[in-house]
Amino acid sequence: MLEAFASFFADNIWLAVIIIAMIPALEGRIAIPFALSSTLLGLNALPWYWALICAFIGSIIPALPVIFLTRKIKNRFFTGFVQEKYNSKINKLSSQSSNLKKLIWLGAFVAIPLPMTGVWSGSLIAGLTKLSPWQSFIAIAIGSLIACSIILLICLFFQGSELIVLLASLIILALFAIYEVIRLIINKTKKKSTT
Repeated sequence: MLEAFASFFADNIWLAVIIIAMIPALEGRIAIPFALSSTLLGLNALPWYWALICAFIGSIIPALPVIFLTRKIKNRFFTGFVQEKYNSKINKLSSQSSNLKKLIWLGAFVAIPLPMTGVWSGSLIAGLTKLSPWQSFIAIAIGSLIACSIILLICLFFQGSELIVLLASLIILALFAIYEVIRLIINKTKKKSTT
């Protein structure tokens, strides 16, 4: 499978970086270390500035569609897990006194390069609130640029260890996914035992 991937993207590593950055939970935190360590997979590595640009562009592509789609279907679909997961974030955002503070909070939330704090999560939160979609997009884009820059600085600081940064990012993502599944199972078990 890796051979097929490597042969398909051998001359278009930038496209692989954009696609990886568009995937929820992966985004720039995986795309940038992948771009910088791609020589280990037999691909041409991107220079750091192209890695940053491609990861940033890929990460913000889904933002507006997610915001608009969430607004369109939030009453019918976003109940249960999604609403529960983001309810505290929506309340924090709504508690801000002005639109500017709300947008700064949204951008800062997206700027944290950890699972469940990226462009997809920020776009879902923006879609579930009454913020302007275009202002939200700008705040999310700034947050994404900051998050991508943080990951790039970590990769450059540990230069030569990009694969380790990539693996560490994947392990953190996997551990977070396991934690969320366990938390979901425990919550369902508690709800069943109380009914």
